[in-house]
Amino acid sequence: MAMADFKKLSKRKNATRIISRDDFKRIHEESLRVLETVGIRIYSPAALDLLKEHGADVDDEKMTARIPHDLVERSIASAPKEFRMGARNSDFDIELDNSHVYFTFDGCGVQTIDIDSGKKRPSRKQDIVDCARLANVLPGVGYFTPSVAPQDVPLHAHVLHQIQAAYSNTDKFVMSESTTTGAEARLQIEMAAAVAGGKDKLLQRPSLSAIICAVPPLNLDGGGSEATIEFARSGVPVVMMSMVEAGVSGPVTLAGTLVVSNAEVMALLTLTQCARKGAKAIYGSVLSMMEPRTGAYVSGSPEAALLCSSVVDMAKHYNLPAQAGTFGTNALVPGSQAATEHCLTTLLAVNAGADMLNGFGLLEGSTVLSFEQLMLDYDIVTEILRISKGIDATDDAIASDLIREVGIGGTFLAKRHTLMHLREAWEPMVFEYGTYEDWVKRGSIDPVRRANQKAKALLKDAKAVPLEKDLEKQLREIVKKGEKELK
Repeated sequence: MAMADFKKLSKRKNATRIISRDDFKRIHEESLRVLETVGIRIYSPAALDLLKEHGADVDDEKMTARIPHDLVERSIASAPKEFRMGARNSDFDIELDNSHVYFTFDGCGVQTIDIDSGKKRPSRKQDIVDCARLANVLPGVGYFTPSVAPQDVPLHAHVLHQIQAAYSNTDKFVMSESTTTGAEARLQIEMAAAVAGGKDKLLQRPSLSAIICAVPPLNLDGGGSEATIEFARSGVPVVMMSMVEAGVSGPVTLAGTLVVSNAEVMALLTLTQCARKGAKAIYGSVLSMMEPRTGAYVSGSPEAALLCSSVVDMAKHYNLPAQAGTFGTNALVPGSQAATEHCLTTLLAVNAGADMLNGFGLLEGSTVLSFEQLMLDYDIVTEILRISKGIDATDDAIASDLIREVGIGGTFLAKRHTLMHLREAWEPMVFEYGTYEDWVKRGSIDPVRRANQKAKALLKDAKAVPLEKDLEKQLREIVKKGEKELK
């Protein structure tokens, strides 16, 4: 796919607002009041010392930092509002400029529904390879996040195996997930610098971004905090992630949950800017609503959809790039529940202005990879990409002369204008648009089975985009080193 096609696919019209300016100010001010008076616990002496150097009130014994209002405001001001992230193939660079939208998979799947047997099994590194190959042939996949946490590699080094498998098989931009220590971050940075062509080039044109999660309510784990510092100093954009569950780790009211979530994100943002002024950061959170009867995690409810889009809106009020963890579902099998929940959360987030969206292809609260669901979700992705473009109102699109030419009772079917623009119309990959009779003649194949067939057909022909041999060897050596050092 040519660069022009990729940029055209990701281009979108203006977004809508979920949270008013006045409501944003109230949530923002209360979040900063929480950070200044309650504070945040950070299980890292190094991170606490860094914040102390910049004016935070630190209690070393309790491992808490009260972050002053003005330090947070300065951090917001110094964070870049727009930037570019560099793929191996520059045609697939990610432009975070508030006018593009990109989709990817996710990295939390510890189990996979086997594409052949239909049975659940532990996820494998090969699943990442297969998803990377699919990413290469699916234009709507804008960047690549390894879709599973492989269980067939040393678990203490699984993040390194994820990144190596990603870089070695796709030339689209790569995002890391689940970094838990500063040492893990340094090894990923080493791989990213090798791919970028050196640490200086990584600083200017990052070939990797990394998700760092807070631990709600109001905690940052030590390893994640130290990884945040390492990534920020190296130029790797940090996706600042809060995962508050309304009613459990946050107030049951959605606005209250946004206050806690925003406080956590602002703490991470402040940490990035204290580590390096001007460090690239992306506002991204996955918020949920508890199941009212049991307190269980629910990621596909209407409340979760509202929270997801509200997170994006918060980011846009700050003029920060936004990643939305959409496609969350508690569905146990591929099909209608997952598709419906994925569609609602994702469409709302895109309309709110999300720049990046991750998570499609997963079930059971983003823990199980399903290639069938991935294909069903891909139709949702491309539908939403089409919707995000809005309606063109140029002279050619208005078609005044053509309307007059066809006149009353005529047809536009055979006109060149129709043939030219028909190519722009959305076409499904799995969804059915034919008649019932045709469907029966073709074997009455249900959508999930059809998705399975489509995934197998694509994987049969899809190829990896390999690294140069010397670079591939270098990444594998970094992984081996990491297996020893991290153990």
